[in-house]
Amino acid sequence: MRINRYTAATMQQALARVKAALGPEAVILETASAPGEVTVTAAVDPAPAGAAPNELVGEVRQLLGVVRELVLEHWRHEMPGLGPELVPLQRALVAQGVDGVIATALVQATRARLADGAALEAALAGALGTPAPGSGKRVRLFLGPPGDGKTTTIAKLAAQERRTGRRVTLITTDTYRVGATAEMETYGRALGAPVLAAADGSELVRALARAADADLILIDTAGAGPEQRVELDELAALARAAGGEAARTLVVSGAAGSCAATRTWQAFAPLAPEACVLTKLDLAPGGPMLGLVWRGGVPVSHVAAGRRIPEDLEPATPGRLARCLLGATREEEQT
Repeated sequence: MRINRYTAATMQQALARVKAALGPEAVILETASAPGEVTVTAAVDPAPAGAAPNELVGEVRQLLGVVRELVLEHWRHEMPGLGPELVPLQRALVAQGVDGVIATALVQATRARLADGAALEAALAGALGTPAPGSGKRVRLFLGPPGDGKTTTIAKLAAQERRTGRRVTLITTDTYRVGATAEMETYGRALGAPVLAAADGSELVRALARAADADLILIDTAGAGPEQRVELDELAALARAAGGEAARTLVVSGAAGSCAATRTWQAFAPLAPEACVLTKLDLAPGGPMLGLVWRGGVPVSHVAAGRRIPEDLEPATPGRLARCLLGATREEEQT
């Protein structure tokens, strides 16, 4: 198996490099973002000597089918009564790499609702819970890894709020990324929203005071990786400075693999997010991260599947999230 890493300025460019180098059969193992760049780790099995590409694809698919049947058999032993109606959900969770404990809990919760005669998607939506209530808090602080879409999400939310006539003020505390303040100021001019900058907690307190006449204040922060303890501590300090009345929203990529999603959740869960925005659903269904926030009791408020402002941001209804979790199976059925 060939495993390589490809770095580019955007996710789309990185994926294009993967396809050009490894071909359409490449498997994305992991994605990582840093200021100004995206790294994609991908793998491909070279065809054995004398083997036609179609033969290799058939062998891989056959192997995957065997693995899935083994996992399904294990679930049947662990969960007596697992019926064929739950197989599409089980296969989708396995294919996306959702944590096994979380996957089992989701299947159990969904099975209980299937007993009432509901369709699979409706039963899964019920298991995922009621729609996340819109935050009524005037101040909202956005946290998350670098490159997962915090700034763009804030611009989308601000545009939607401005359409309703609300007065919105944007505050950026991102003093690390080159051009971060200029980017926010560009959004502010386009939206007719004032933009303030704050380098630390004390400056944030002063900026909040200056925005006293705003109906809504959206605070952008610098991205922090799971191992960046100093940056995570700075985010915690900013959250304290924003005050207990500020809503904390975690913005995370649905394209993160199971390992990256777990590390991200472990890093940001101590900051007590009240809601989550799941981004980049145009690249992946988002199962690993969605499963983690579901287990953590953090409701998903919005999902994003593109960069258009404000169109590519929609409320995360339980039905929409259920389609995310079932997405892998549907894609397989179309191939």
